[in-house]
Amino acid sequence: MKRYYFDLQNGDGAVPDDDGQLFESREQARAEAIRILQDVAQDEMPDCDFVKITVKVRDEIGGQMFEASLVLTSGWSV
Repeated sequence: MKRYYFDLQNGDGAVPDDDGQLFESREQARAEAIRILQDVAQDEMPDCDFVKITVKVRDEIGGQMFEASLVLTSGWSV
């Protein structure tokens, strides 16, 4: 198993992951990054007209290996 770190960037700024999580594959780490996006979006989106959330995944030696972002914009037409 390898340790992956999930750094979050949202409206509150950057939140580095100092602990990480163990996964058997890169695909599992990718799925976790997507899950994190969903959780954060559920908390933040109802209150804002613009939200951008990014999760950057680092490996054990600190190299970025994956990035996922979610952007929501909303506004009245009239």
